[in-house]
Amino acid sequence: MPIVRRKLDENTVYPADLRYDPDTDTVQRKVNGSWVDAPESDPRTHTTLPPRITSDPACDGAESVKDALKGQIEQVITAISNASTAFTIAGIILSLLSFGVFAVFISIALTIADTMIGVGAAGLTAALTEPVYHQLACILSCHMNSQGRLNPGELGLVQTEINDQIGGVGATTLNAMLSLAGEGGINNLASLGTSTGDCSDCGCVNYWCYLFDFTLSDGGWSGPYGTYNAGVGWEATTAGTGVSIVLQQELPPAHYTHMSMTIVAASGANAAIIVDSTTATVDEINVATGFYEWDGAIDGHNIILNPSSGAVQGGQVTMTHVLFRGTGDNPFGADNC
Repeated sequence: MPIVRRKLDENTVYPADLRYDPDTDTVQRKVNGSWVDAPESDPRTHTTLPPRITSDPACDGAESVKDALKGQIEQVITAISNASTAFTIAGIILSLLSFGVFAVFISIALTIADTMIGVGAAGLTAALTEPVYHQLACILSCHMNSQGRLNPGELGLVQTEINDQIGGVGATTLNAMLSLAGEGGINNLASLGTSTGDCSDCGCVNYWCYLFDFTLSDGGWSGPYGTYNAGVGWEATTAGTGVSIVLQQELPPAHYTHMSMTIVAASGANAAIIVDSTTATVDEINVATGFYEWDGAIDGHNIILNPSSGAVQGGQVTMTHVLFRGTGDNPFGADNC
């Protein structure tokens, strides 16, 4: 794959009216003098290249992504051995992603570069062996569809498996690169590649998936706060000086790897999903509409959903969807997503 290097200057690499806000992890565009979120301009979430046509698109796409990351990391290791600066190494990292305005993420690339310099060339080489790279390809292939695309919403699962199956410095490095690329970048790397993989020894983890669409029903949830509005979802009721939804279900024991909640709030909101008294996901983001998600590994059977809004934020909170994924038996019944 050809390497494209360009000066990391906002006026020559990406439009001057575009920036990355690290506080909210969003790409923003200046409109009438004000910076506003511009998700349509975020290359991490957009697949722009057509899929490859091969006999095994998922395996070959995964192999192509693995080879692209490996080649770039090897260049970084060489640069570290030559005592290159963090900025030079950040440029090498970003040069992998030449099909979008990834240069806007220079702050992320510098963070990755600093971490890799701290580990050192010898440490990276020891952590990222051929078996590790093959395991990466296997994990990716298990989450790619028949077009060699990453299944939507499964990047978090990929990263969780990398942590579980690879771990250590190798997992930290690979996951940082995958986060920078995003689903769109991974798909585009799969499209650009020419590699042919061998996934005959890859054992894929089977996940269950269950979606509660509260615009269709109350989902069987109940609790001390919140009222169900058919066709709309669960709406918050007064709790102290703010409003809150607190819903609970007792379920068979299960292993959860992903939880996400979609809420609509008049101003800002907090969101939490609590499993057996352990908070699995907590976000405090002052946004009108939020998609809050958690990826990891947690066991339990007592689930509490708790989106809320305080007096300072104010306004109504409505929860429209909650999605769960995990391994083993689905505690909610048959998969529906």
